[in-house]
Amino acid sequence: MDFMENRTKLKKIKPNKHLENSLSIIYYMGMWPSESKYKRLYMLYTVFSFMFLLGIFLASQIAYIIVNRKSVDKIIAGATLLMTNATHAYKAILIICHHKRIKDLTDITRSETFIQDNGKYEKIVRHYTWQGVFHHIAYQSFGLMAVISWGVTPVLNLLTQRSKELSMEGWYPYNTSSTPAFEITSSYQAVAIFLCCINNVAIDTLITGLITIACCQLAILSSNIASLNCAENTEPIGINNNTDLEISTSKNYNKLYEDLKSCVEHSNMIFDFSKQIQDTFGTVIFLQFLVNCIIICLIAFNIAQMKDYIPYVLCGMLMYMCCMTYQIFIYCWHGNELYLHSMNVTFSAYANNWWYNSKDFKQAICIIMVRVQQPLILTAGNVMQLSLQTFVRILRMSYSIFTVLQSSANS
Repeated sequence: MDFMENRTKLKKIKPNKHLENSLSIIYYMGMWPSESKYKRLYMLYTVFSFMFLLGIFLASQIAYIIVNRKSVDKIIAGATLLMTNATHAYKAILIICHHKRIKDLTDITRSETFIQDNGKYEKIVRHYTWQGVFHHIAYQSFGLMAVISWGVTPVLNLLTQRSKELSMEGWYPYNTSSTPAFEITSSYQAVAIFLCCINNVAIDTLITGLITIACCQLAILSSNIASLNCAENTEPIGINNNTDLEISTSKNYNKLYEDLKSCVEHSNMIFDFSKQIQDTFGTVIFLQFLVNCIIICLIAFNIAQMKDYIPYVLCGMLMYMCCMTYQIFIYCWHGNELYLHSMNVTFSAYANNWWYNSKDFKQAICIIMVRVQQPLILTAGNVMQLSLQTFVRILRMSYSIFTVLQSSANS
């Protein structure tokens, strides 16, 4: 992995810090069940947090669509946030219900097998940790820009003497245009959508952060296999007879073979770790892809149908579209990276001078090469692979749906 070592030096950071950041946010949002003596109290906080962040939103948006079921424009306007919040709620429930399984995954990232080479390959670990932090910051930035645009919409509407309109569509059992109902409701929406954005991003980056750790471990595994070089058949200095030479060579062979066995155990653990990620999050990733595909085309349709282009409203919609697009991208990019890293293990087996080694070593190398011939491929619900090609296909599908809607509206 020389290409990583030649990069600009990154600041030191705690290994897997990106994963800890995501878990901390999820915990403080009430979505990570506590195992302390305050477990029941935390469960009450979880219920309150879920209702505050998502329960009220979902109820008001479903009621809004039912009340305005005869208006296609209002249904489309309300459906985008409803689908986002419904998917967010499903992910939050998944985190809560499968807490133990996800905790087992996080425990593996702190296991001896995964951390034993952190000091030896500090630059590699640092690179992947910063990579996870970067994706979290970039993704969060798109979301926060959209949220801020929505949050200031009611205030800017009042300053420009427009009617009192909430930033997000929803039905409430009172007149939201009167004072103080308007101020209270708009403040609630601003706070709730801000916290929802932070929590939703944290859940997504928790999933992609686990994939990043798998990529990091594969990079370390490739380096370890490539470095298993046997000394050439030359007589070592200080050895005066053939018996000592045979003993020294045998010890060298045995050590390399034991190191290779450790690599085999490491690879099995990485493959099992990746399979658990697939089993735990595959369905929710597929749902996220399906929802985002629809949301992107609906946002584009809403923008195309706008008669008055209000800058802060348009900015919020564009940032929302960018956020939904980046949400698909980080899953596809990380899945693509995992595939490439698993294929790289095969090439690393050729990098060491295996032809000088023992017969057992050669057989073990062959076993590894056969094992990694079937690369790690993550799928969204066993329907589509997480790859950059899938990302492009989803965008094309969104554009196709948009053109159909646009043609229907113009006809």
